[in-house]
Amino acid sequence: MNRFLKNILLKLIILLFFISLIVGGAFYFNYNHKIDYPAAIINKYQRLDSLKKTAKIIICGGSSSSYSIDSELLEKTLKKPVVNTSLAMSLGSKFHLNITKDYLQKGDVILYIPEYEYYYGKENGDDFLYTTAFYYPKVVKDFTTKQKDAFFEKAFRLSIKYYIGALNKKNDKGNKSLQYKRESYDYLGDNISLRSSINSKIEVTLKNRYQKLKSKKVSKEFIIFLKKINAEYVKKGITLLITYPPLEKSQFDNRFLKDIDKVKRETGITFFGNPNDYLYSADLFYDSSYHLNGKGRILRTKKLIKTLKEQLN
Repeated sequence: MNRFLKNILLKLIILLFFISLIVGGAFYFNYNHKIDYPAAIINKYQRLDSLKKTAKIIICGGSSSSYSIDSELLEKTLKKPVVNTSLAMSLGSKFHLNITKDYLQKGDVILYIPEYEYYYGKENGDDFLYTTAFYYPKVVKDFTTKQKDAFFEKAFRLSIKYYIGALNKKNDKGNKSLQYKRESYDYLGDNISLRSSINSKIEVTLKNRYQKLKSKKVSKEFIIFLKKINAEYVKKGITLLITYPPLEKSQFDNRFLKDIDKVKRETGITFFGNPNDYLYSADLFYDSSYHLNGKGRILRTKKLIKTLKEQLN
């Protein structure tokens, strides 16, 4: 019996060593990568840390905020330091706001700009959240308990996926576009790869983003999370404001308005502006109905500054 148990224990140790080797290697090869897009999260943490003891404006959201805001213009106009923590919708709304918690100062303003899909779910993010941890393991501290519990299984699966991708890389011409590289982000946290672009790859479509939703029921989890984190902000003297992302006109649906109003009422958080203020024609978007090109970015930023100034005064 003892011999049987020893064999089981030995096999378990070998298995754990193998798993550790696989996952550890993925961390080693990706950590603080100079080129890959997810590593841009590091720059955002560094900016947050540099402003830890300074009253500031923190922008939180998905890629619609990383591409479509000129934080430098916002900072100069409002005369307050800005950090844009936005990277991708795939990180999930809980991570988008949790990233702020260790870097807050009394007087800070959190400008949260959730894409419309967030009102119906997407609190916990997808594989991109866990992939980002390979590039900067520190992000795990801002995971929820549920996300941390899922991390080990996902880390192993994504490590295998990474190695398979690396083996196939010789057949991949690679993405040479600056848009999806770490260097596309400036020190404020904006993706500036499209700021000079006037091109558009977007066409008006008949099916809008509301019609594409898997669930059209407002997420209770989203509401509960917003109420909870806002209560924490209030205790610390932090102001949470919510506004709306830019969107190509054909992708908006008036049914969003009713659901947004429900979230307003149930959270008690201040929403400012109007979704219609940020609806633009297709020629002002680049490769997504959320990603403004350079011309659209300036128009949206000026509108955002105007409404935000009115809110803060």
